[in-house]
Amino acid sequence: MYGRVKEIIDPSNKILGHFYCQGKMPIAVRDRYVSMITQNPDDAKLKVSLQNFDEALNHPNKEDLKNVGQWIKHIINNN
Repeated sequence: MYGRVKEIIDPSNKILGHFYCQGKMPIAVRDRYVSMITQNPDDAKLKVSLQNFDEALNHPNKEDLKNVGQWIKHIINNN
């Protein structure tokens, strides 16, 4: 994902680093996964996608916010 984002950043900017945090997705995405699993109940990738969606509901959480704070301090101290 970082590569795709980097491609759209103007080259005059200096990229100091990157941080990834799992985020919530629209419920329509879950509905689509459920529909697809109904049609393909043995599809392991769909099951993982649905599990990932459900886990994402708890993000960003306190741990994510702590981690981004530490990342920001690291960027500031090293640039």
